[in-house]
Parts: sequence; C-alpha cells; structure tokens
Amino acid sequence: MSLRLEKDLQDQLDKLDPDLHAAAGAIGSAIGAELARIRPALVRGSIDEGYEPEAVVLGLQLDREGSADAIALAAVLTAHRVYVESRGHPEGISLGALPLAHLLFWASRASVIGPTPRIDWIGPEARRPNPANHQFDLEAACAAEVDGQRREARAVALVRR
Repeated sequence: MSLRLEKDLQDQLDKLDPDLHAAAGAIGSAIGAELARIRPALVRGSIDEGYEPEAVVLGLQLDREGSADAIALAAVLTAHRVYVESRGHPEGISLGALPLAHLLFWASRASVIGPTPRIDWIGPEARRPNPANHQFDLEAACAAEVDGQRREARAVALVRR
C-alpha cells in the first residue's frame, strides 16, 4: 500500500482489539462512501506516468481532542482506502481525505453518546465559510511525508450548535 503510518502510530493501531478494529473499519467504509461524494484530490506521482506516490502519515489531529486514537486511525485509514479505490487508484493517496475522514468519524463517534452532530459544511480549510451564530468550526489536520517531502492537509467542518 502506498499509504502507511509512522512507527508509533502503527504500533498504536496494532494494539487495537480486533473487534474494535472491525467496528472502526465498518464505520470507515461508510465514511469512504461519503468521501466519494466530496471528492478530495488525489496526490499525483512525480516520477513518471502511472507512478503512485508513497506516503507516511506522521500525525492526525482534531481540534479540541488532540491526536487520533487507534479507533479513529482504523476508521480513517479504511475510509481512505475505500475512497481511493472508488476513484480507481487503489494504491493512490489523498491527503485531503484523511482530515475530512477524521471529522466525519468524530461526528459518527459523537452520535453514539448523544444527538448526532449536524455538519452544515465540510471541506478544505482554504474554502471555509465564516460560521454563523448557530455554528462552531471543528478543524482536523494530517501531517505526512510524501515521496520524502513533508506535507500537511487541513479540513474544517461547520457544525450546528
């Protein structure tokens, strides 16, 4: 696979209970279908035509919560895999899909403990509209090394209060 986790994140994921990993994967599959609707860009290979880049995820952060835990990592990675496969690039990478998936997983997880958060808008940070009085913004970021170069992707969700 062209996308992998740095060692500490991979160790964290490897310690996840198999049943929790499977549950997170099921949620991630649904999130992957939602990413197909949003269609974040794929990272294009830089060496030659047909080349798929290599990426190592260095960190995945969510406002107000910090670093992704193993359950979130499992869901986000599954969502990414489902999304790039839906685009016809099973070995492809979409850095933008990772923070978007993290935000969507946050909403899914939050619905387990209370009312489902309503996301009025979700997308890249650069296109964020100003939140209305009845909304708050939640940001997610992903740091990765792509073909040896550090890159970052950010996404924002406007959530109804």
